[in-house]
Amino acid sequence: MIKLNNIIKKYIQGQVTVTVLNKLKLVINNKETIGIIGPSGSGKSTLLNIIALLENPTFGDIEISGIDCNVLKAEEKVNFRKKNIGFIFQNNQLLEDFSVEENIALPLIMDGYSYSKSISKANDYLELLGIFERKKFKPGLLSGGEQQRVAIARALIKDPSILLADEPTGSLDDKNTEVVFSFINKLAKEKKIITIFATHNLNLIKQLDKSFLMKGGNLIDFKKS
Repeated sequence: MIKLNNIIKKYIQGQVTVTVLNKLKLVINNKETIGIIGPSGSGKSTLLNIIALLENPTFGDIEISGIDCNVLKAEEKVNFRKKNIGFIFQNNQLLEDFSVEENIALPLIMDGYSYSKSISKANDYLELLGIFERKKFKPGLLSGGEQQRVAIARALIKDPSILLADEPTGSLDDKNTEVVFSFINKLAKEKKIITIFATHNLNLIKQLDKSFLMKGGNLIDFKKS
């Protein structure tokens, strides 16, 4: 379970203070899939970064799986994130010096797993995603949709309890958008992962358990139609 209470996030730009999140409250139960919509600059990415413990709120309380994240030290946050959270970035952040299978396996390798076991698990995901034949390619040789599937596999390979997806289909065409989103949603349900999508796509969030509109630094229930 994720509990956010009275989250405030302010940035100082020169002599101006900008409030991005304003006393935001959110409770997400285990296994739920959540959609957050809103225009660029509304605070969606900031909220995901705070949940991922990549940014600290200016004020407010964060509790994840019963742990008070406000009291965690920097190293403890890193370890908590590595163990519990998978993050899919809009620009996928793949490493061009490594092959597709190595990009996916890298989180396991960095955690001390053997190279062979890490690559084997990476290949399992490549099979699931339908791009096994691309495993030796460098990311630059893949299409945008294929690259994003690799990024998804990398985020999921450590079996996180929480998956955060920041505009994961923002740069894809309609066909790849549906393929990528359906895969994430299906796997999240099968593995009982708390999943939070930040997106502009109204059609996608209709498939999720709950959806919210980010407005004025707060989350408003978004009624599906």
